[in-house]
Amino acid sequence: MRFFHISDLHIGKQLGGFDLTEDMRYVLFEQILGSAYEKYKPDALIIAGDVYDKASPPAQSVALFDELITRAAELSLDVYIISGNHDSAERVSYGRRIFSERGVYISEPFSSQTPVTIFSRGKIDIALLPYISAEAAISAFPDENITDITSALSAVFRRAGLPREGRPCLLVAHQAAAGAGAPQIGSLETADYRVFEPFAYTALGHFHTPHNVGGPKVRYCGSPLCFSAKEAQSPQKYLDIIDINDNGEIVTDNVPLAPLYGVQILEDGFDALMSDKYTDCEAYTFITVLGDNALSGAARQLTSKFPRCVGIKYEQKRTLRKEEREYSEMEFGELFSDFYKLAMGTEPEKHLLDMAREIFDEAQKEARR
Repeated sequence: MRFFHISDLHIGKQLGGFDLTEDMRYVLFEQILGSAYEKYKPDALIIAGDVYDKASPPAQSVALFDELITRAAELSLDVYIISGNHDSAERVSYGRRIFSERGVYISEPFSSQTPVTIFSRGKIDIALLPYISAEAAISAFPDENITDITSALSAVFRRAGLPREGRPCLLVAHQAAAGAGAPQIGSLETADYRVFEPFAYTALGHFHTPHNVGGPKVRYCGSPLCFSAKEAQSPQKYLDIIDINDNGEIVTDNVPLAPLYGVQILEDGFDALMSDKYTDCEAYTFITVLGDNALSGAARQLTSKFPRCVGIKYEQKRTLRKEEREYSEMEFGELFSDFYKLAMGTEPEKHLLDMAREIFDEAQKEARR
């Protein structure tokens, strides 16, 4: 059976105020369900969480996802979907019983009764685990000795009876995983990847950069688009292809994806930025102007040349410390969202983010004056 593995669509996400709906539509329909489908003829599509960027997605985001699963059904693809930490599990799983009649299989919201949703295809199982936290597992299984996300996942798999004896299982999950001795990545609960070793293959979502964890059997496919300056440092995205036979033997490959518009980070003097040295003017562009930070009209001229300019910073020519560089490369929306979530425990609504960005932009303009 051949699967296409994608994740972290974050439908509805903006990049520096630019709507990425058409960018996402292009990569999904022209490339993944277009040229790649025609070349590789998969049997199924895996979407490993974070379908939407917000738990309450706007109407146009829901419409795009509807287009995606409708197109997949028209191609006679089975579709396996789980919810991620950005999704509402209940909203993503809406209508799953009816959708399953057309080959669209969605994980149930996590519960003690159904911790994992399992589908059998021939001699293999496909297990769908929506995003969970250690706290959710403790609440569901109070009699288990759960101390962290690794023990939480172990308890979940044990309660679900996975993998079932004599049946190779492909697991779809949306969790942070790393090697032993790495309890956290940033602020995320991070599981020891060895908790996934009993499975024939684990198709992960959560991290946006494609990479294996501890070997080729546990893999993040990454997001199909770049969503930040940090991701723009390694902008190449891929579609993962998974072949699994009845014995659980796995062969994998990946196909480079080309976005509708590229993403780039430019750091140079104003004259150099405006010269022929930089020619990809249509890309989403993060700009740092080195030199005179009071240059009159610089922003207007730069945005005229780079119409998809995500942000402009001004710095004196100097060598930044590593921690300063990491901070400076974060877009304002990321910084504000992280602060708001830390303070309030939830993502800011769009109108609050827009208001904060407007105030920030005005403050920057005043500082430049």
